[in-house]
Amino acid sequence: MAKRLIASAGAAAMICALAVPANAQQVPQLPAGAVSQRTQPGIPQQVTLQQAIAIAVEKSPVLASARANRELTQIPINLARTAVFPNISATGSTTRSNSSGRGTTNQNGQQTIGGSFTSTGLNANMRQLIYDGGRVIAQIHQARANAVAGSQTYERQLETLTFNVASAYFTALQDEAATRLAAQVVNQNSVQESLVRAQLQAGTASRVDLATAEVPVAQARVSLVRAQGTQATALAAFANALGLDADIAVAHANAANTTSTAPLVPVLSYDQALARALLLRPDYLSAQSTVLAAKYNVQVQRSGLYPTLSGSATYGTNSTTVSGTDFRPSSSIGATLSIPIFDQGVTRAETEQAQAQLDLAQSQLDQTKLGVELDDGERH
Repeated sequence: MAKRLIASAGAAAMICALAVPANAQQVPQLPAGAVSQRTQPGIPQQVTLQQAIAIAVEKSPVLASARANRELTQIPINLARTAVFPNISATGSTTRSNSSGRGTTNQNGQQTIGGSFTSTGLNANMRQLIYDGGRVIAQIHQARANAVAGSQTYERQLETLTFNVASAYFTALQDEAATRLAAQVVNQNSVQESLVRAQLQAGTASRVDLATAEVPVAQARVSLVRAQGTQATALAAFANALGLDADIAVAHANAANTTSTAPLVPVLSYDQALARALLLRPDYLSAQSTVLAAKYNVQVQRSGLYPTLSGSATYGTNSTTVSGTDFRPSSSIGATLSIPIFDQGVTRAETEQAQAQLDLAQSQLDQTKLGVELDDGERH
């Protein structure tokens, strides 16, 4: 039985000898190329958490897309306001006409048929909307609500980006600490193996003891290599969270530089935390603004059933004489009332579509509220 145990220990020692380098005290490091050394201008290789967030805000394509979407929601406000102001235009024209045949002269001495004459005119036109059933006002309110929703959506995406960067930052810190711990375990087991090897040379230990000491060293080295691989993956994920290529050489700064001095937030009850979240969460506020914009859209579509009243005025001076110098001023002022009678059901269809969009926005608001309640419940 003892011979069989010694033989098994000898086989284990041979396997460990193949797995363990000759110098048992040497701790393997990350392989060359596992973490890229490629740098990018303007990006330091070590950053604090605040620097990492600033880089992500500048470089992240997700946030750049959100920023563009926010700007797109601001433009329709000015576009909707244009209908409130009068539309003023001016035209000027001059035309030289030639016709064959014998010309005739009317009682005023103007040539009317045949020959050549010049037509010249200068005219100004103004049109002002007076009443449209509240359509323009509803469009302005709708655009404002959409702009608020766009800003709040951008704010939420900024918060999400900050959270992702912080998560990647502290994950990289954690993996670095795990790698250091794994390296210390390798060193401790290597020291124990060296001690047993010295005892074997002194005749106070057997080869079985040496084989038993070599196995933890091999296991610790495997754990160290795994920790190094996890650390390399965390650094790549950290660079990606900043909006950089995964092989850019950027890492977290010293853990001492990330210590927060912010005061602890007092623990709130579930109802207090939920009430605060519903007041402060940008995604919930954005969903509320979207519902408000959908309500105004329903008003916009329904206004197609109301009459429209607009005023117009023109003033000009024109000449149609042969010489083109006899200008005569003219002006007009009037109002136009348009009453919808039958529009093939277009207004009704558009109103129903707007109502369906309102129902969809309301369901999304309810879903967002449930998500806020779920997040609040998980924290409690």
